Amino acid sequence: MKIRAKKSLFDHLGLKIISLLLAVIIWMLIMNLDDYTMTKTIRDIPVLEQNGETIEKLGKVYSVTSGNTVDIVVKGPRSVVDSLTSNDFIASANLAELSVTNSVQIAVAARETRVNGKIEITYINNTMNLTIEDMITKEMPVKTTLNGIVADGYAPGNCVVTPNIIRISGPESVVNRITEIRATQDVSGMYSSFRKSVTPVCLDAYGEAVKDKSLVMDADEVTMALDIYPTKEVPVKLNITGSAASGFSLVDLNYNPQTVEIAGTEETLEKVNAIYVDDVSISGLNEKKELNLKLSDYLPEGTYLADDKNDQLAVSMDFEQQTTREIGITSTDIEVIGKGEKLDYLLTNSGVFQIKLKGLKKDIEKVTKESLQLKTDVTGLEVGQHDLKVTYAVPKNVSVSVMGSLSVTITEKKETETTSEGASTEATEAQGEH
Repeated sequence: MKIRAKKSLFDHLGLKIISLLLAVIIWMLIMNLDDYTMTKTIRDIPVLEQNGETIEKLGKVYSVTSGNTVDIVVKGPRSVVDSLTSNDFIASANLAELSVTNSVQIAVAARETRVNGKIEITYINNTMNLTIEDMITKEMPVKTTLNGIVADGYAPGNCVVTPNIIRISGPESVVNRITEIRATQDVSGMYSSFRKSVTPVCLDAYGEAVKDKSLVMDADEVTMALDIYPTKEVPVKLNITGSAASGFSLVDLNYNPQTVEIAGTEETLEKVNAIYVDDVSISGLNEKKELNLKLSDYLPEGTYLADDKNDQLAVSMDFEQQTTREIGITSTDIEVIGKGEKLDYLLTNSGVFQIKLKGLKKDIEKVTKESLQLKTDVTGLEVGQHDLKVTYAVPKNVSVSVMGSLSVTITEKKETETTSEGASTEATEAQGEH
């Protein structure tokens, strides 16, 4: 049995060797077909900037205009290349090798050393281009902006930031774009004063944020302190001073707003009942006049406008020329008061005897002799001739003067007239008796 087994192992040995060789060849063919050579494009590999301080030491700053990322084509076995991504490569640009055209070559290598020996790298574009500029420094004030609305019945007051000036350094073109440094805080629903740290933002002329990695500010944060006080609505009272030009009168006065909301401590607001504007003069004016005044200039100490956007008081004044009118009068138009019972009074006037009115036409037309209530007082005057003064009721907005003079002649009542009357009465009574 053993002899037969040994013979069977070597039976057909040549065929067996041939079969083995064929198997190896087939395996190698299959392996080569499965791990064929391929190419793959890998995009947007971030480029690391090296030795940038060599530029900065010259007092310059740089910015990358192109070449922040690089694209490559990788060639190699499918088993290696197929799974590669941009994260598997390191790209760098040595800025110390900057050319006269401000460009530098980009180098790319695989992160794993074993991969570098199995692949070939072809660059689509391996140039980084820079802009070299002078570094400048500028100081700018910090402006504050409040977003939202504080609690009802309260108003934001004085807002202070510290520091209020920030120094900015960076590329000339970038720094010159900055028109404002702003610190913003949301105050929605707040009703008490606060202090908070706020990050300032650089803005351009369009209100867009200016960002650049080489931009440096000497303060990354500012402290904002804001007062918030209760409010109160009070009337605005306008007092006119002076007189219009001769022969003219103020006929129309309007101003707006008539009320204003102010803010301050509760103790201060309790003492304020109105805002008084008392320096508006009409002296010498004879035509329409409009003024724009700052309400904040008239606020009592310790108060401020709840809305500083409504700081304008608009005043409009109109004038009209005065006219005159004469009213002729006689002695019968004048009421005599204070007469004595035993005296007779005879009123006489000399020259043109009239009332002269001066004022606006609409006011003068309302005046009559009856409305003037013309009177003269003879109380205590004795027998003889006396000059009299005529008094009158002063009409609203109208000046009145008496033209001419008035006098009275006072005499005693004659007794003969009294006796005659008595005799006549006695005769009548006697006739009645008969």
